Amino acid sequence: MDAIKQAHYNLAIAYLNDAQYSKAIPEFQTAIELDADFIDAHCGLARAYVEQDELDKAEMSATVALKLDANYPPALALLNSIKQAHYDKGITYLSDEHYSDAVETFQKAVTLDADFKYAHYYLGRTYIALQAYHKAVDSLQSAVALDANLEYAQYNLGYAYVEQGQYDKAIPHLEQAIALDPNLKHAHYNLARAYQESGNLEAATHAVTETLRLDANYQPVHELVDTLKQAHYNRGITYISDERYSEAVAAFRSVIILAPDFTAAHYNLGVAYLKMETYRRAVDVLRKTIALDASYKAAHHALALAYFGQQEPGKARNAAKDALKVDANYQPARLLLEAIDPSFVPLEASSFTSPETQVVTPPRPDGASTPQPDAKPTKEVHHELGIAYLAAKKHTEAVAEFQKAIDLDPGFAAAHTSLGRVYLEIEQLDDAENAAQKALSVDANYHPACQLLEDISQARPTQSTQLTRVPSNAPDREKHYEHGQAFLNNRQYNEAAAAFKKAVKADAGFAEAHYGLGLAYLEMGALDDAKTAAEEALRLKANRQLVHELLTAIKVVETNLRRRNRWKKGVFYAALLSIIAVGAFFTFRLGLLNTNLPWMSTVQPNLSIIGVALEEPSGNGFLDAGETARLKLIIRNSGGTARNVDIRLEPPVLAGLRFMKPALIPKLSENSIETIRISITADKNVQGREQSLEIQLFGKKEQLTTKDFSFTIIPETPGPETPDLVPQRRQ
Repeated sequence: MDAIKQAHYNLAIAYLNDAQYSKAIPEFQTAIELDADFIDAHCGLARAYVEQDELDKAEMSATVALKLDANYPPALALLNSIKQAHYDKGITYLSDEHYSDAVETFQKAVTLDADFKYAHYYLGRTYIALQAYHKAVDSLQSAVALDANLEYAQYNLGYAYVEQGQYDKAIPHLEQAIALDPNLKHAHYNLARAYQESGNLEAATHAVTETLRLDANYQPVHELVDTLKQAHYNRGITYISDERYSEAVAAFRSVIILAPDFTAAHYNLGVAYLKMETYRRAVDVLRKTIALDASYKAAHHALALAYFGQQEPGKARNAAKDALKVDANYQPARLLLEAIDPSFVPLEASSFTSPETQVVTPPRPDGASTPQPDAKPTKEVHHELGIAYLAAKKHTEAVAEFQKAIDLDPGFAAAHTSLGRVYLEIEQLDDAENAAQKALSVDANYHPACQLLEDISQARPTQSTQLTRVPSNAPDREKHYEHGQAFLNNRQYNEAAAAFKKAVKADAGFAEAHYGLGLAYLEMGALDDAKTAAEEALRLKANRQLVHELLTAIKVVETNLRRRNRWKKGVFYAALLSIIAVGAFFTFRLGLLNTNLPWMSTVQPNLSIIGVALEEPSGNGFLDAGETARLKLIIRNSGGTARNVDIRLEPPVLAGLRFMKPALIPKLSENSIETIRISITADKNVQGREQSLEIQLFGKKEQLTTKDFSFTIIPETPGPETPDLVPQRRQ
C-alpha cells in the first residue's frame, strides 16, 4: 500500500514539475485517499491548486496539512503564499475598480492573518470607494492599531470620519498623518474641512494655507478658501459692531491671509485699528487699501482720521482732499477738512445724502471690485471727528463735536460716553459722571459707560458715595481684559500682563484673561508663569484648541532653550577640553604625567545589538533548503572606543547550516553604529525547524553583550520551486 501511495505521489510531483497541474491534482488526491495523513501529499495538492489560482481549494488542503502538524513549515509557508495571493488579487481588483471582488479577497487575506495590516488598510480603502464609511472606519482602525505609523491609513481613517460628519474624531488622525508625512496635501485639505465644520476657523485657515503651499492649483481647496474668507469677514463685521476690536483685527487678518487683495477686509482692519487708537497700524493698512483701490473714498477719509490721531494734520488734510477728489460731495471728508483746515473753502455740493437715508454698512466682500459704502450719518461723522480731536488733545474741539452728535441723537450712548472721557481728561469729574449716567440711561448695560464711571471713581481724591451707580466686577474685568488685548496686539507685553492680571483679580474665574496672561508671559519669556496661566485657563474651560496650541508653543520654546543651553555648554566644554588637551600635551612632553591617576582611566565601551534580521533572496522570510542568506546585525557603541570585537554564534555548529566566520571588528568608535552581515548557507537536505541562536560579542577578555535570534528553516518540498508561489513581502 505504501509503495502504491508513494508511486501516485511521485507521479503527481512529476506532473507538478512539468506544470501539468490538472494531471497532478488527481494523483495527489489518490495518494491522500490511500493515506489521509499523508501530509506532503496535502501540501503538494495545495501547491497545484495555487498554480491554478484555485485559492480556496489550496487553503483547504493547506489547512488539512496543518491539522496533521500545526507547525509544519511547508504548510505554513503555503498558507502565507495563499494569503499573499488573495492580497495581490485584491490590489488588482481595487485598481480595476471591481470593488465587490476586492472586498471579498481582502477579507479572505484578513481571515488568514488577522495581523495583516496592509490587507486591513486596503480593505478600508475599498470600502471608502464604495462610500461604506462605517465599514471603512472599522478596517482602518484595525490597520492603525497594528501600526500607528501607516500615514495613509491614518489619513483615510480621518477622511472616512469627515465624510461621516464626525469631525472631532477625524482631526487627530489627519494630524497624525501630517506628522508622518507633512506633504500630504489631501490630509491638510480634509483637516481644514474638519476644523471649519467644528467651528475652529483659525486652525482651518492654517490647514488651508498649508494645502495651497503644497499645491496652489488644487481646486477643492479654493472653494473652501471662499467659504472661510466669508466666515472670517462676517465675524469681523460682527466684532466691530460689538466694539470687540481686537477680535475684529484677528478676523480680518485671517481674511487677508486667505485673500491678500480683499480690499474690504483691509479697509475694515484699518477701521478696527482706528477704533483701538492704534494709529500707526491703521495708517499702514489703510494705505494698502488705497493701493488696492484708489477710488475707495471711505479709506481716504479713515486714513485722514488716522493721520489726525497721530497729530499729523498736514497728512490728514491731504488724505481728506484725496477723498474729495473721488467724490466732491463726500460729507465726512468735507466736515473733517473744514475742522482741520481753516483755509478750506467748500465747493457747493450738488446734493447731500439725507441723514435719515444713510445706512452704516461695512463694504461687502464681492471679489475684485469693492463697492463704496454710503456716507455715514452726520452724528457718526461728528463722533469720529470728536475722537480724532480727543486723540490730538484738542479738548474744546472734541467737546463741541461730541455735543453736535448728541444734539442730532440724544440717545447716542457712545457720544455721551466719549464726551465724559473728555471731561475726565480735563478733570471736570462731575460733568464726566453726568455724561456717563446719560449713556447708562440709554443702555443700562453699556460697558464703556460703566468703565468710565469706574475711572471717574478712581480719579476722585476720596472714594465717596457720590456715585449713584456702583460699578460691578463684570465691566471692571472687561475693561482690563480689553486693555490687555490692545497691549498684546501692540506687542506691549509687560503692559498686557499687568492688564490681564487686573482682569483676573476682578474675576478669578475669567478663563480668557488667564489665557491672555499666558500669551503675554510667553512673549516675555516667563515660561513657567505662562504654563501656569495656560493650565489655569484650561481648568476654567477656555477654548481647548487655543490653550493646547499655547501649551505646545511653550513646550517648543522650552525645547529650543534647552538645546541652546546644551550648545552653550558644549562650547564651554569644548574650550575646557582644548585647555586640558594643551596641558596634557606639555605634561606628557615634560614626563610629569602619573598614568595611575584614577581620573585618567579610559571610558569603557558599551555595546548592544539593536537589530537582527535575516536577509534571504526568496523574500518569504524563511531560510529555504539550498538557499544562501545573510544574518544582518546592527551594533551600537554608546561608550568608549571598542577594538578587536569578536562575533560568536552559540551553538557554533548547526546541522545542515554553514556559517562564514565573521572577521574581527577592528574598531567601533564612541557613539557609533556598525552593520555586519554573516553569510549562512542551508544544505539542500536540511531538516525543517525553528532555529534559535545566541549572538555574542567579545572584547579582549570578556563578553560584551548577547542577543537571541530565531528563524525558520524550510526543507526542500518535492515540487517546483516557483518564485510566484512566494510573492514578495510588501513593505
